Amino acid sequence: RLREQIKRSLAARENAVLACSALKRKYRDCLRVNRDVKFVFLRGDSALIAKQLRHRRGHFFDRALLKSQFDDLEEPQPDESALTIELGRTPQELVKEIKEKLHLSRG
Repeated sequence: RLREQIKRSLAARENAVLACSALKRKYRDCLRVNRDVKFVFLRGDSALIAKQLRHRRGHFFDRALLKSQFDDLEEPQPDESALTIELGRTPQELVKEIKEKLHLSRG
């Protein structure tokens, strides 16, 4: 379904932000329908992410699931042209950096 949404957004020439784990390169390759698709990898260690998940309201947190996701994770490689952003800051700071690096900031 995400791939189809990406195709629709590209066809309509619309920017879109879609969130999913895409832990493995083969999943990202499936979603990368052309060069206009950009991936943002939010990097953080398991302790930081566990802490953030524990503090989210209304969010189920399973330590075993988090461990299995880290076990499965294939970080994006340079040839994937993914933007890597380090976690550990406020959501507003993360969004600002992402917008700047993807040249989405309005002047």
